[in-house]
Amino acid sequence: MHKFADFVIDNPRLVTFFIFILVIAAVFPASKIRTDFDLENFYPKTDPTVQSYQLLEKEFGRDDNVIMVGFSSDSLFTVKELLELKTIIDSLKVIPNISDIQSIWSANEMVNLNGILKFDPFLDADSLQSDLLNIKKRITTDSFTEGFLIDKQGTTTAFFLEVDEENNTYETRNAIIEQLQATLSNYPSKDFKITGIPYFRNQYVNILNEEVIFYISFSSVLIILMLWYLYRSISGVFIPMLIVWFTVLFTVAAITLTGGYLEIMSSTIAPILLCVGVADSIHMMSKFDDAIENGMKQRKAIIEMLLTLGSATFLTSITTAIGFGTLITSTVVPMKRFGIYTAVGVLIAYTITILFLPAILKITNIRKVFKEKGGKLYPWIGGKLLKVSSFNRKHYKKISLIALSTCVLIGTGIYKLQVNGKVFDDVSRDSELIKDSDFFTNNLAPAFPLEFVINTEEPEGITDPDFIQRVESLQQHLLSYPEIHRATSFTTLLKELHQVMSPDQADINALPDDQNLIAQYLLLLEITDNDILQNVTDFDYQKLRIAAQTEDAGSQSINEIRNSIEKYLARNFTGEEVTITGSTILSANLVNKMVYSLASSIGLAFICISILMAFLFKDAKMVIISLIPNIMPLVLIAGIMGLLGIDIKPSTAVIFTIAFGIAVDDTIHYLARFRIELKRGLNIQDALEITTQKTGRAIIITSIILLLGFGTLITSEFTSTTLMGILVSSTIFFAVIADLVVLPSLFYWLKPTLKDIVKKAD
Repeated sequence: MHKFADFVIDNPRLVTFFIFILVIAAVFPASKIRTDFDLENFYPKTDPTVQSYQLLEKEFGRDDNVIMVGFSSDSLFTVKELLELKTIIDSLKVIPNISDIQSIWSANEMVNLNGILKFDPFLDADSLQSDLLNIKKRITTDSFTEGFLIDKQGTTTAFFLEVDEENNTYETRNAIIEQLQATLSNYPSKDFKITGIPYFRNQYVNILNEEVIFYISFSSVLIILMLWYLYRSISGVFIPMLIVWFTVLFTVAAITLTGGYLEIMSSTIAPILLCVGVADSIHMMSKFDDAIENGMKQRKAIIEMLLTLGSATFLTSITTAIGFGTLITSTVVPMKRFGIYTAVGVLIAYTITILFLPAILKITNIRKVFKEKGGKLYPWIGGKLLKVSSFNRKHYKKISLIALSTCVLIGTGIYKLQVNGKVFDDVSRDSELIKDSDFFTNNLAPAFPLEFVINTEEPEGITDPDFIQRVESLQQHLLSYPEIHRATSFTTLLKELHQVMSPDQADINALPDDQNLIAQYLLLLEITDNDILQNVTDFDYQKLRIAAQTEDAGSQSINEIRNSIEKYLARNFTGEEVTITGSTILSANLVNKMVYSLASSIGLAFICISILMAFLFKDAKMVIISLIPNIMPLVLIAGIMGLLGIDIKPSTAVIFTIAFGIAVDDTIHYLARFRIELKRGLNIQDALEITTQKTGRAIIITSIILLLGFGTLITSEFTSTTLMGILVSSTIFFAVIADLVVLPSLFYWLKPTLKDIVKKAD
């Protein structure tokens, strides 16, 4: 490190020039960063959940490419209203990348014309001049239109824009939504509601993008104001902010250059790096000022800063990177990327700090970052920390016991934690997105697909009357769950066809019980121009699809429903292979995968840090002392979440990784400085006092800045982001108490020998 320090100090302009060249080079790739949100991409391609979904996609098409538009009107079935609806739909058909639009104008009814099956539209130019009341009655009782395109009362209708599967990208969906909203704005008298998974994804991402830019800007302003208040010097503000901005820029460029993009989790990397990245520079600037105060010249002070804190900061960066990097073991792709890119960002922050900070200090010939005539908070903190150190020494047993007892007491709330997440979980219940979604749930059917593909494993297997009856019973069983509002399949089609072609028999048996008759019905359907069969069965009639629509009930309810249905299937479909899939299942599975991946990753991080502490201090007690301050904030937050009824879901589970990274960073800074003071020959008591005052001051300053940065998240439109702001801020507070009060008390209580370090000092 000494040679490195000499090189940087002797060549500060070269180092600075090199960094600025990299900054200029990083601007272009960073500006090309993409944003997307696709549930299927959350899983590895070999994951059974994805393979099940791809089976549905291959046989029947995707279930996540439909934008739903609906409205209510008491005068819907009037010539004026219906013609206006047709005008709207016709104007939407010209939007590029819309493959189809379903509405009551495209809906057909089955007609028996002298034994010949025909599909005639419910609505056409001629029908509007006939009995609209009769048309209304027929269309509101049709199995395929009621609850889908129209409600039972005939006052609410919807039309569905199908996005071309080949071009179902964020950019394409954005263009479609913009043109859709522009067209609908021409009809201000109608209160249009828009929902559907493609619409939600894009609106979510758009709000997310706006918030990322806002929070980077807002957090930067608050951090700048705080740094100015603390240091009252341009260098005290300018240097840390340049370092974190460069860090964010390089990290975003790295994401782009490696084929990554911003998604639900990786979009939080920038705010995290902005807050966490300040810590390294503040710790090192504090050490530089301490060295100047002790009478060192600038060059020697810079060398002392690098020698003393270069290794310590490297250690904190490595441990923080480990905390995030262990997410590489996750089976959830965005979580893995989030862990990798955040870990890379942490290491980038360290690299820029040890290069840029000493170089800029040398170039600008700064004598001291903190101005004595400036803010009063900086020296005030140092004085108060001396009193804290004295308090720790006198009451270490009480402090340790109270801390452990509090953890145990609040930690009991962990048993009340539940793993549960919804598709729309991150969005406020008062937002337009949720209100529009609720409109469909309350008036038609929810926008969340729950799909079943039943493979009879025999060509024409679906024509077996016994199988048909079992499928019908399954559909009725599905509708017995309050969360499931609608279910249609081949049996729905068959029942309606049987009523049209053989009404007398249908009055006795709603479904045909003769296999030959079922085969004849299939032949009738084949020779019509209608493609309705493609939506419910495959080419050789071996597979059958049941399309259900369910509420956004949460992963816990969906998984309970699925488990219950699987038991029903095990009893009633012993000879068939049944696949349960759909976007709802992708989301429900994802919640569990993300939560348990995080738990295992944090466990792995604890193991890594335990090994690191054992290596550094060669003392078993030190492993315990170092882990307790890191475990405490996590236990307290988990317990509080359980007591307050806050569920564990992807958006709240990731809080633990962020909190762990922050807590570890402070602990390692404290222990690294403590180790340095011991090596200088101080006894444990004096080493703790110096460390609490000097490093504690930097910990408090960085924690205040972190509180400002994460505190801004409380104003977010996303519930998850608000919770992240509250919970991470709470964790930061707990971590400061743990590191500056509990950690030194544990030293006095457990009395580690630290023989190897003391011997080296002697």
